[in-house]
Amino acid sequence: MILLPLAALAAAAAAEPATCVFDIAPPEPCTIQVQAGPGGTTQLRATGKSGKRTVFTGKRANGWWAGTLDNAPAMAFERNRGHVVFSTRALDRSFEYWTRGNEHGTY
Repeated sequence: MILLPLAALAAAAAAEPATCVFDIAPPEPCTIQVQAGPGGTTQLRATGKSGKRTVFTGKRANGWWAGTLDNAPAMAFERNRGHVVFSTRALDRSFEYWTRGNEHGTY
C-alpha cells in the first residue's frame, strides 16, 4: 500500500495508518481519514490508539494550510511529503502526523 500526503488523500474517505502526536504527548499509532469537501475544503480526522481525536478542516495553499483545528483558528505546514504539522493560532493546541517512512521526509 502506498501512503500519500494530506493533499493526495483529499479525495479518499478510508482510514489510513499513520503516527500522530497530539499536543505534547509522545507519538502514537493512529488512523487518519481525509475527505474533500465543498469549495476546495479538506477535512482530516485523526484517531489515536489511546483514543485521542482531532479534526482539522481547511484549505491548502502550496504546502501551507489555513483552517480550524478542533474548531479553533489554525494553520498547518507540510514539513515534507507525508508529514504535516498543525497548530492553533493561539498556540495552545497542536497536532502532527506522518505516514510510514515519512517522519524525516521523502521527496
